[in-house]
Amino acid sequence: MHSLSGKISKRIKVWLLLVSCACLCSMAGWICYSAEAANHIVINEICSNNFSVICDDNGRYSDYVELYNPALVSVSLTGFSLSDNEKELKKCSLDSVILPPKSYMLIWLDGTDGDTVGHASFRISSRGESIYLSNKEGVIIDSVTAPNMDYNTVFARAEDGRDTWRRQTPTAGAPNETGEILPEAVLKKPEFSVKSGFFDEPVQLEITAGQNEIIYYTLDGSEPTTDSLIYEEPLIIRDASPNDNIYSARMDLMADMKYMPAFKVDKAVVVRAAASTEDGSRVSETVTETYFVGFNEKRDYDGYPILALITDPNNLFDPEIGIYGNGNALKEYDEAAGLVNGKVPDVYTDEAGDTNYRYMSTNAYNAGKEWEREANLIYFDENHEERFKQKAGIRIAGQSTRNASQKSFNLYARDIYDGQKSFSYNFFEDMEYSSVKLRNGGTDHQRSKIYDPFLQSLAENRDVSIQDSKPCVVFLNGEYWGIYNIRERYKEDYFSNHYGIKENNIWMIDSGADSIGGYDAWNNYNDMICFISENDMTNQKNYERACELIDIQSLIDFYCIHLYIDNNDVGFDKNISLWRSIRSGGEGYEDGRWRFMLYDLDGALDSFENNTFVESEWWKEDFGLLDEGIIRSLLKNQDFKKQFIDTFIEIADENFDYEIVHEKLWQWKEQYETQVIKSHQRFIAADVGIEEYNEYINHIDNFFKERRKFILAYLEKEMEKY
Repeated sequence: MHSLSGKISKRIKVWLLLVSCACLCSMAGWICYSAEAANHIVINEICSNNFSVICDDNGRYSDYVELYNPALVSVSLTGFSLSDNEKELKKCSLDSVILPPKSYMLIWLDGTDGDTVGHASFRISSRGESIYLSNKEGVIIDSVTAPNMDYNTVFARAEDGRDTWRRQTPTAGAPNETGEILPEAVLKKPEFSVKSGFFDEPVQLEITAGQNEIIYYTLDGSEPTTDSLIYEEPLIIRDASPNDNIYSARMDLMADMKYMPAFKVDKAVVVRAAASTEDGSRVSETVTETYFVGFNEKRDYDGYPILALITDPNNLFDPEIGIYGNGNALKEYDEAAGLVNGKVPDVYTDEAGDTNYRYMSTNAYNAGKEWEREANLIYFDENHEERFKQKAGIRIAGQSTRNASQKSFNLYARDIYDGQKSFSYNFFEDMEYSSVKLRNGGTDHQRSKIYDPFLQSLAENRDVSIQDSKPCVVFLNGEYWGIYNIRERYKEDYFSNHYGIKENNIWMIDSGADSIGGYDAWNNYNDMICFISENDMTNQKNYERACELIDIQSLIDFYCIHLYIDNNDVGFDKNISLWRSIRSGGEGYEDGRWRFMLYDLDGALDSFENNTFVESEWWKEDFGLLDEGIIRSLLKNQDFKKQFIDTFIEIADENFDYEIVHEKLWQWKEQYETQVIKSHQRFIAADVGIEEYNEYINHIDNFFKERRKFILAYLEKEMEKY
């Protein structure tokens, strides 16, 4: 079977120990060296667009060249070189390298300066470039000109050491013949007579391609292959909602799944088509369109933006490479944990003493570039007019909700997918983004789904960063997948959009894994923490220095907001982020001071009576919210204490005033109600109705109605300590 899109359909697992394949000369005492065999070393594989194939010893996904020794003896490469310039052959020295028989070595083309073994001082272009391998006499013994390459594909010898080259899936450190041949995508894409959209009546769809070309198509979101349906006559596109559920009928969406809808969910029709020559050697790119027939009569979607998310089902549910289903990860957990009283335990301790949780042992908990998959996005606005159509990368997002049947996604615009580095539609005002989140509601996903965006919106005038949000209904491979919130993400372009800070001038520390600036950012942050916590803030010079290191109003706003809304799901190890410009001394936000950001507020609003000052670990412990007692150090300064109290009362009177909150909450309720109920019927229980949703909203409303009198009394008592 050939993939017609020219993309990798399966993740290639690469196991490569560079040290074992490229031995150092210090081991040469036992090696049988053959000068004649050295001239048979070949360039075996080239990857000029390594997005997530394999990372180097520095954790980077650098492009690479694979060398292969076809001889039966080990070969010393002393004096040998690799280059991308025929007139400058000595760019990358291979001295100190000995290649065992029938073995491989990767040279990372990462532009590394110096004599680092296995790393070249040059890079190559994915648009095509020549590579030269020369011996110690300066004679070119092998060369190859790689063509324009798609991401995560390679130009390789059809068999190790043989002369025939081809495009295929990567096989770094493994025999080339195990790779999948990729046909060249050179044919013109098929043309559809009708584009994506909403239609009152069935649609007749005609698909055309070049003469003597075969059109293959699918209706389930999968990439067309030579095993797919062959287009022979016009397709009649009808409302697909009466069809049996496919993805909504899966029971592998979470580790302990107990519910799937017995009713038939709403469905759009996804048509994907590609053209091919009769022998399959040349193909076109895939065309993807989505049709919503009869949806204008379904009032549940009135006023809601719609996002059609289409990706090959293997990208989601394949046991090995799927990012959404339980996959092999859960199978491995069950085998390792065994049975206890006839049941697989929810938690077990392995031989290394590590605690393993079953709900976290699914494919969905994998992260990183290697767990990003290509998808097609088609976005319709509130009036169901198409606003953009674009290829993008998708990853599963979130923490505990990775074990939810409706999971969150991060969406990535990348030039490797369709040449665009940002989304071609501005979701929020005039701001361009390279990444946004489709958020399921976080830990509030089974209740109102609005906790985090609603609470953040109440703080939009405070000195903390917030993430804009808008509701969106998602159809996954044509099937209704519930309501999500499209959210801004705290990435470089966020700070550029909101504060005018250039992307190379940002440090951000995050309790998760999304920090910007690495060790430099963390070291600077820790220096700030140490100075404030270890010095006497009653000394005015010390306090003035603290004010130069951190935006005091931002810190106070952050603390007061979390205290007021009774948020216990925050702390140094979770849901806390700060940012600053790298350079200091500038005006406005380029002054180099640390500032705070709000996110993941779903754990708030537990009880309006709660004394957060006493009951929250992040406040009462000596090593509290910021992993240091800086708030206690600062509260010893009377200016800071007064500013803290004044701010707390101001936030209570303005941002969290009950009348203001009540009015805004009812606006949000009206906007979300219909689709949240529909989502809950899809993912939780068929009988969820307006009564349950009103309970969620009334809880929010009642919290703010009663909170003020309790929390201000707690504030007064707490401040008496300082």
